[in-house]
Amino acid sequence: MTRWLALRKPDASPALQLACRAQHFRRWELPRSSYPMTRAGYLTWRSKQKSVAASQVAELLASSEAIQPPLPKEEIDRVAALVRKENLKNDEETQILEDVACLVFLDDQFDDFESKPEIDQDKIVGILRKTWGKMSAPYKTHGRSFPLPPACQSSPQLQHPKMTLSKPPLSSLLSTHDFHQLSLTTLPPKPLAFLTSTATDSHTHRSNTTTYSLLLLRPRILIPVHKPISLCTTLLSSSFLCSSPIYASATSLGKLFHPRGELEIAEACSNLNIAQVISTSASFTLEEICSVGNHAKHFQLYMDKDRENSKKLLKSLQGLGVKSVWLTVDAPVMGKREADERVPVAEEDKEKVLAPMGGTSCITEGEEGALGRVMGSYVDASTCWDDIKWVREQVGEEVKIVLKGVQTGADAKKAMREGVDGIVLSNHGGRSLDTSTATILLLLELQKNCPEVFDKMEVMIDGGVMRGTDVFKALCLGAKGVGIGRGVLCGLAGYGRDGVSRYFEILSKELETSMRMCGVTSLDELHPGFVNTRAVDHLIPDGLGDDHPYAKWKRGGKSKL
Repeated sequence: MTRWLALRKPDASPALQLACRAQHFRRWELPRSSYPMTRAGYLTWRSKQKSVAASQVAELLASSEAIQPPLPKEEIDRVAALVRKENLKNDEETQILEDVACLVFLDDQFDDFESKPEIDQDKIVGILRKTWGKMSAPYKTHGRSFPLPPACQSSPQLQHPKMTLSKPPLSSLLSTHDFHQLSLTTLPPKPLAFLTSTATDSHTHRSNTTTYSLLLLRPRILIPVHKPISLCTTLLSSSFLCSSPIYASATSLGKLFHPRGELEIAEACSNLNIAQVISTSASFTLEEICSVGNHAKHFQLYMDKDRENSKKLLKSLQGLGVKSVWLTVDAPVMGKREADERVPVAEEDKEKVLAPMGGTSCITEGEEGALGRVMGSYVDASTCWDDIKWVREQVGEEVKIVLKGVQTGADAKKAMREGVDGIVLSNHGGRSLDTSTATILLLLELQKNCPEVFDKMEVMIDGGVMRGTDVFKALCLGAKGVGIGRGVLCGLAGYGRDGVSRYFEILSKELETSMRMCGVTSLDELHPGFVNTRAVDHLIPDGLGDDHPYAKWKRGGKSKL
């Protein structure tokens, strides 16, 4: 139950997570034989099971001394209501719990159930139809991905058109949320786990997105905005004009989502003339990806423990037209991504998890088979500031150097002093260190404590961007470019290059609308005054020092009286 909930609803509320774990708590202590062996008796038995389980779970949660601090009564009552399946068709969380229970039945229990000699084909078909009938529409698609038992494969009842859900037309996807929701219901378990996995409790992943909604826009009125809007800008290359400040962030293992992976992403970026950042952990070689299209390409580097491997990669940039190297600095080790660790790599996916540039693959199961951990096993945790000079020596002066993963104003200013050409404010999409700062807040930290960095180097941002208004706010607060990672994979998974293009086009159109609504027609007109940040201003630190504003005691020292 927990594994399927993590896959289907990675940001599930604490109450829903508890209800999921308690779904079958002591459920079978109430024997079926206590009730008449009729349909009415069965329904009464199941209803009583849920009621008794909910009461026992509520009592346990209220009395357990192991739960500290104690749970509020409202949360306990909510868990009990979920276990009872109250308001099933109208309560989203209750329906999710039902969907997860159905998926567990189809995935883990149905084979044994179907093998019982007393259950004939008609009974099996009826059980399957009833199970699908309990599930909400998005989850039925995944339910049908499980192989049918032999007794059902030729059943005309299961081939009825109403039992089959097809992928919707690309034109019907109107927002980025549509792509993400579709991925939740159509991707196989391992690609889905890799896509949605986040560090531990997903706080940073959620706050990356939700913090944008706390920043309020301040539109100006009665300003002519009828003229065409140009989103054209340069990113780390004054001679290469991109059609938009939105770019494709580095993403790994594109073949998990499409047979042509990063090649399809490259074709979409070329068609739209937007920048693409190519990951060291891509499914294809740098030469293969760079041979596609004539758009701006940048290379994201994970420093290898064997420096010769990194040296070869950096030397290979010569002649490929790569504009810059983005040295990843927010993942010296891989974060703990539990959703990824719970799902093993299926046999049919093993050829899809090869990373030729990183020289790794994943063919094991369990924690050490998690794609994030294995794909990052070559990363050098000893990488330091001195390595910037080493990278410069390998690529020469023509290729720009960017630090990807800056998360404090102090490090942004140090990067400026070290002479790098750009930084990316990033926390790896919430996949590295949970409870680290939402990236949009980092822009405010730079504006408050070291605004000079915006004049000395280009500042990009990624993480949590779902709307054109998010892009608009980031640009107003000083970002030169805004990266999209997971969204690119969502578009790729469903529709290949066309899906990637559609995803970017939706964001660009929303950005244009936001600009017109605020009374501007050019990126040069954007400034911080368009954004009311008072709801988050108290979260922005004062100054660049490492000292806490009032907590003075430190290990190894003594406080002064």
